[in-house]
Amino acid sequence: MQLSCPNCNKRILAEDINLDKMAAKCSNCDHVFFFEGELSRSTYKKPEVYLPPGIEAFSFLSELNIELDWKQSKSGFLTFFTIFWNALLVPFVVVAITTGAYEMLLAISLHLLVGISLLYYMLTIFLNKTYIVVDRYHVDIEHKPLHLPFYPDRHISVSELDQIHIEKYVASTTNNRPNYAFAVIATLRDQKKLKILKGLKTSNQAHYIEQEIERFLQIEDQPVDEEYQG
Repeated sequence: MQLSCPNCNKRILAEDINLDKMAAKCSNCDHVFFFEGELSRSTYKKPEVYLPPGIEAFSFLSELNIELDWKQSKSGFLTFFTIFWNALLVPFVVVAITTGAYEMLLAISLHLLVGISLLYYMLTIFLNKTYIVVDRYHVDIEHKPLHLPFYPDRHISVSELDQIHIEKYVASTTNNRPNYAFAVIATLRDQKKLKILKGLKTSNQAHYIEQEIERFLQIEDQPVDEEYQG
């Protein structure tokens, strides 16, 4: 590793470096500084992640395209619960419509809303894909063909982008046991954080997306607080 003085930018000679104290003194301007943080950044490197299941990636000179199939994240229990919940409601709906007892629909309106919401969510899981398009100016993230309000599309200017990292979080619980998922987070130059993508079931998917975006944009990977390292 080659050190330069942060004060005058002159190269630091080997005899002016104290490795025990992780400190150095510039022979040109006599500035004393510590370089432990710089050393850790220079040696920080994650292992390469290869294309994981559920993701397709196409890299060109001018553009990077990543596609994530939502079917990889489907839950067998949620599918069963959605079918079971709506199957219970069907007889009430049929009776209400055939007999004209529409007040029955009003009485179960909250249950109907839950059932329709579950059906819509299951349709998004089976039909949707996430499209990440990166060029030299923008990072665009779209979820389609169906829209979910808690999966917003993103449009990030590359000039505002500082780092990308992974965070692990509790997505849900089953029998009081946490179910973890992974999110890809963009840190902007003003230190604001944006979720590029969430709900990923494996860390490999998240790390691959981070890796490919940083590689295409030539962003040097640096450690970030709260980053998942697994």
